[in-house]
Amino acid sequence: NYRGITSLCAPSKVFETIVCKALMNCCSRIISAKQHGFFPKRSVTTNLLEFVSTVHSSFAKGHQIDAIYTDLKSAFDRVNIQILLAKLQRLGFSASIAQWFESYLTNRFYHVKFDNAVSRTFGSTSGVPQGS
Repeated sequence: NYRGITSLCAPSKVFETIVCKALMNCCSRIISAKQHGFFPKRSVTTNLLEFVSTVHSSFAKGHQIDAIYTDLKSAFDRVNIQILLAKLQRLGFSASIAQWFESYLTNRFYHVKFDNAVSRTFGSTSGVPQGS
């Protein structure tokens, strides 16, 4: 069960990059600095380095350490678009921005191409595009 890669034309990719940067600016205020992944200079590697440093420091002080790590497999495939849109509005995004996201994320159609074979076209009711 592999998630498809979206192929967009160059102008769409440029526009998507602009929207992504604007979203990251807005969301960086509300997302904890402890969040790693999907942020510049905060990768899985920096997360592990910070964790090891914390563990080492805590052990040295004789403190207890509890950790829970999760791997949200296929999380982007399961995004409920209506919940995402409601959260954007609760975060203060305007109705017109939410409408743009709704038009971008809904009524998307896909097909699978492997060598010379192409599947039938099918729609998606959840998830967000990957690889665009």
